[in-house]
Amino acid sequence: MAKSPGAPAGARKPQKGPRRQAVGADGRTKYVRFSTALAAEILRRVGQGQAWSQFCSTEGMPSYHTLYSWRRTKPDFAAALAIAKEEAAERKATRALEVAEQAAEGVPGDRLRVTTLMQMAALEAPHVWGGKAAAAPAAKAEPATIIFYARQFERAVGPDGKTFVREVKPEGEP
Repeated sequence: MAKSPGAPAGARKPQKGPRRQAVGADGRTKYVRFSTALAAEILRRVGQGQAWSQFCSTEGMPSYHTLYSWRRTKPDFAAALAIAKEEAAERKATRALEVAEQAAEGVPGDRLRVTTLMQMAALEAPHVWGGKAAAAPAAKAEPATIIFYARQFERAVGPDGKTFVREVKPEGEP
């Protein structure tokens, strides 16, 4: 990237124009650019267990679409987001344990909370809390060989005078 005159070494030239949009509290469209500070705040919130719906499209935060776009186009952000989701899953599983330990026997509300927290943990970190062993990678399939044979038939008349169809075999085949 080109540097602006007088900028320190390694400094990036500021982007021109808006890049990402979000809707502010007043309902107006706000533009949000990706930055490491904003990414750190998003990762902090996700790591604490906040759902995207709790902070997306709020003041200074990007929209759902923008977060998905950043996750697709910025591999470092996507990797950090996966780690933050694992942290959130750990928090939810720990919270589920606390609720389960404090629950009175047979209280359906507590059971529902524990189940919901564990399901959320499984969604955010399926390899840890999913409950299913990771499937072993499938063995590489050998290429199949398909052979087609063309068969030839002819019409013949039997000794009784009836017409029938019989297969004509190539010479050398039984």
